Amino acid sequence: MASNKVSMFEKISFGSGDLGCTIIWNVVGMFLTIYYTDDVKISAAAVAAIMLSVRIFDGFSDLIMGYILDRTNSKLGKARPWILWSSPFMAIFLVLCFAVPDFLGETMKVVYAFLTYFFLTVVIYTACNLSYCALTSFVTDDLQERAGMNSIRFVMTGIGSIVLGYVTPVAAKAFGSYVIICIVYGAVAFALLLLCFFVCKERVKPQPRRPEDKVSAKESLRVLSKNTFFYYLVAFFVLDFANAGITGASGMYLSRYIIQDDAFFGHLTFASVLPQVIACFMFPWIMQWFRGKWNTIIFGYVLYVLGYGMCYLFVGTDLVIGSFGFYALLIGSGIKGIGWGIHLVAMFAMIADVAEYGEWKAGRRLEGATYSVSSFGFKIGLGMGGAVVGAVLSLVNYDASLEVQPQETLEAILTINFTIPLILSVIGLVISITNNLDKVYPTIMKELMVRRAEEARKFSHEEMDRPHLDKLADNESK
Repeated sequence: MASNKVSMFEKISFGSGDLGCTIIWNVVGMFLTIYYTDDVKISAAAVAAIMLSVRIFDGFSDLIMGYILDRTNSKLGKARPWILWSSPFMAIFLVLCFAVPDFLGETMKVVYAFLTYFFLTVVIYTACNLSYCALTSFVTDDLQERAGMNSIRFVMTGIGSIVLGYVTPVAAKAFGSYVIICIVYGAVAFALLLLCFFVCKERVKPQPRRPEDKVSAKESLRVLSKNTFFYYLVAFFVLDFANAGITGASGMYLSRYIIQDDAFFGHLTFASVLPQVIACFMFPWIMQWFRGKWNTIIFGYVLYVLGYGMCYLFVGTDLVIGSFGFYALLIGSGIKGIGWGIHLVAMFAMIADVAEYGEWKAGRRLEGATYSVSSFGFKIGLGMGGAVVGAVLSLVNYDASLEVQPQETLEAILTINFTIPLILSVIGLVISITNNLDKVYPTIMKELMVRRAEEARKFSHEEMDRPHLDKLADNESK
């Protein structure tokens, strides 16, 4: 058995990979929508259409990439080569997304935006992030080590999100466009992903497969269909990242038109992400306190409801810095930030558990296909966020040329930021209390250990007998 221990440097290097992905996607999630509507002058309805149409392809691309990952066997490993191959293209397409040519007509701007956004999210990001997430189960099979890796990972991405929140609006205004800052972000993200590739090692080798054991796409879908907790995890990822996408994409509108200061976006991000970082760091102790990942998921949804509920009740369109509503906004953001930090680590750490449940239930372990839930839920959720922002703004005929927005638009911005996320949080809480993987996981692992040992012995005996059988076959043919 491979060593379960992972050095601190390797954990940090693993976290650097997600930090690289976060830099790419947070810039897209936080600023692409307002860049399209306010800088490129694409209508809010067209932005919603772009976000929704691209999402149609995401489900297919994630399942396809999961299938490819399960069948990947190279000298570099299963997950690592895809991180290496995809990372430079992520950096390039980040810049292209924020470089819509001014000379294009409105229709061609929409086409350009669709194509660049499509290739970044559906093709390139899928290959990179799905492989990165699957890397967790190949680095170690120890649950505490996995939890520790994910804690450090999300502490790093939280700090990165705070920096992005402060730097990006100011830098974009100073440079007059997003292109230069995106070039810098793309280069940094590429370097971080390379660090992850070179330092992290795939110690946990998949169970040996005979030729007749190769899994077809149809078989992969059959195995996933029997995995009850795969559906739950899909729901958690979609709901949580929809909330993150809605809040992230609408935060700049809140800052620009409610607070009337773009730079406030950094403070808003800080109020939410700092508690998130602390929660990520404390997750191993929080998980022990609640006796499992699933229980922490339930607790996280409770915090979501409290945080978004406080903002929904006390934040109005007449918000003034220093008022009661202003502090309610910051405190509510902090409460839901704690819940988000708990969920981030718990959900990603739980993917390996769900893969093991699938192996126990259907006799097959599909890391790639199961880990597709992270990329699928991530992109579907965040894409829904951008689409919701565009759709709601189009309903109130949002006009980016107006420095002071009408009351109807201001109320729509509050609805996007707080009401819709609150509803999604309540739905998540209801779903989470209907089942619990923590209760059956110990039994699953005991049975799997016995089953894997028997399968390994059987495979070993077959390999030892194969030369003898081949020799007999040769003699008979002669």
